[in-house]
Amino acid sequence: MQKNIFKTSLGLLLSASKKDQKLWLTSLDANYFDTKFTKAVYDAIVDITNNDEVADILNIVQWLRDKERLGDNFVYEISLLTTLVTLSDMLNPSGIINECYYQYSVRACHVIIQNCNKELMSQNPSSQRVLKHFEHGIEILSDTQKEKNDNNVDSINLVLKKHDQAKNGISIGLDLGWKNLKKYIVLEDDDVMIVGGRPAMGKTAWAISLMRNLIFNQNKNVIFFSLEMSKERIIRRLISLILDIDSNLIKFGECSDLDIKRINELKNDPIWNQLHVFDGSHKVKDIQAEVFRLRSVKKIDVIIIDYLQKIIPEKSDSRYHEVTRISNSIKRLVMSTRIPCIALAQLNRDVGRSGKRPSLPDLKESGEIEQDASIVSFLHRPEYYGDETDADGNSMINIGEFITAKNRDGEIGITEMKVNLATSQWNDYNRELSTYSSDYDNNF
Repeated sequence: MQKNIFKTSLGLLLSASKKDQKLWLTSLDANYFDTKFTKAVYDAIVDITNNDEVADILNIVQWLRDKERLGDNFVYEISLLTTLVTLSDMLNPSGIINECYYQYSVRACHVIIQNCNKELMSQNPSSQRVLKHFEHGIEILSDTQKEKNDNNVDSINLVLKKHDQAKNGISIGLDLGWKNLKKYIVLEDDDVMIVGGRPAMGKTAWAISLMRNLIFNQNKNVIFFSLEMSKERIIRRLISLILDIDSNLIKFGECSDLDIKRINELKNDPIWNQLHVFDGSHKVKDIQAEVFRLRSVKKIDVIIIDYLQKIIPEKSDSRYHEVTRISNSIKRLVMSTRIPCIALAQLNRDVGRSGKRPSLPDLKESGEIEQDASIVSFLHRPEYYGDETDADGNSMINIGEFITAKNRDGEIGITEMKVNLATSQWNDYNRELSTYSSDYDNNF
């Protein structure tokens, strides 16, 4: 006879001490149990232990009787629960609990499939309703797994593990790939990072350099949503960056035979399978659908969006509220998938502030982007505004500033980078780094 894992888990609880009952209950969930009997016994054990009593057979039977939930043969079935537990089950309680979650997940997936099939067989099937069934199922599974793992001791152990990794030089999150930024920014799995800039600052070029760092240098899997440029143009600029070929030479058919040979060699690199570019108009739900679809078949390390304000709002409203809802939705996506997101943001071309470094107040007209983000950075190129030298007389030709203006768990400051927009390069620069100071504040 096949083992009933849910009854076995209840038998495990009945065989445990009061301390272990409370501990193991934190890893189980009421939704796991699918019959009237198992649901009733689980509810009884939870309520009894919450009242700081031992959930034994007598107390459970009395609880069910008082709640008028004592069904036929329940007393007999309860008396058999502990006989289902083997010695190996007692030695490996986490295995029983994990199997409960697995079987619950399979059951939930069957329900999703049934609902989708029902919709597809209806007279007027809707792809949006099918998608909603999938999204709802994924949300249920994600939320339940999060609750299952909600153990403070485990969280402390994870903090200590990450501490040891950092101490030994192992990155605890996503390294953006620039040495000079590493001391400021390492993205964890619940981070939303905003990179803002006025027009012509090279935001997309920065994102392309970022993709080069992550995919070709670190072997990461990246989803890139290009809401302003076609996939072809993004790929062309990425090739230009990797091979150091002016993208206009590729665009206008002026590459040498050697350049074409290098492009064909690069084309055959299997690393391209780790880049997923989606172009065109998108709503948040379109972005969510693509992320969930890819996440179901492979590990995704980061989501990049170019750029946030180009996402189509779900309903017409003031621009402030539209962008706020979009930003909130992106944050929820990150929290549910545990995949960090880097979103570019367009700042208004403020004539009165042209040439001045952007700062957090420049985001005020763009909804609640700042509140949802763990990190807010800006790109600034003084050269674009005619400032060819800085206050110390240093050349600012082909120099860009990466300004970290908000960093929830790290430092803020200004890092200079070498820029070449013809090849979409934002590279480390070795000149002494600037620091965040009152001089920076005075430019606001």
